[in-house]
Amino acid sequence: MNKYPFIILLLISINGFSQKNGYYNNLDSAIANPTKVISLVLEKQKLKEIPKEIIEFKNLERLILRRNYIKEIPKELSCLTKLHYLDLSSNYIEELPKELSTLKLDTLIMWDNLIRIFPKEFELLGNGLLYLDLRAIQMNKEEQKTIKQLFPNARKRLDYPCNCNR
Repeated sequence: MNKYPFIILLLISINGFSQKNGYYNNLDSAIANPTKVISLVLEKQKLKEIPKEIIEFKNLERLILRRNYIKEIPKELSCLTKLHYLDLSSNYIEELPKELSTLKLDTLIMWDNLIRIFPKEFELLGNGLLYLDLRAIQMNKEEQKTIKQLFPNARKRLDYPCNCNR
């Protein structure tokens, strides 16, 4: 019995499933259906920047861009008013634009980045943010203390503070 027709059929069904219920893991498919995109997963895509087309996904609630090469986050992401889950882990991000503080994020995952300080405006997220992951980021005790104060209600995941004298 030849396995190849079965494998091809399986791949087609998986690809079809990936675009159902607002879940997209392919930018081209998402661009073709911008109002239907609720969850967009573009992990391990070797992205160096966030595609500008993402701001057209007005119903986007979950954005996952982990394990890419992204260094900067465009302030235009703040236009995504329904966005509540943002995963930017394992990139090269040093800072977030203050405009993102207007989002209603409940989850922010930033582990394995270069960020150590958040803009003061992020205190606006303080009560609504429920989960913040900053593991694998070298921060001293003072930097961690500031983050804990900025996000008092969030469950925070931090590594042990470093003895780095900054």
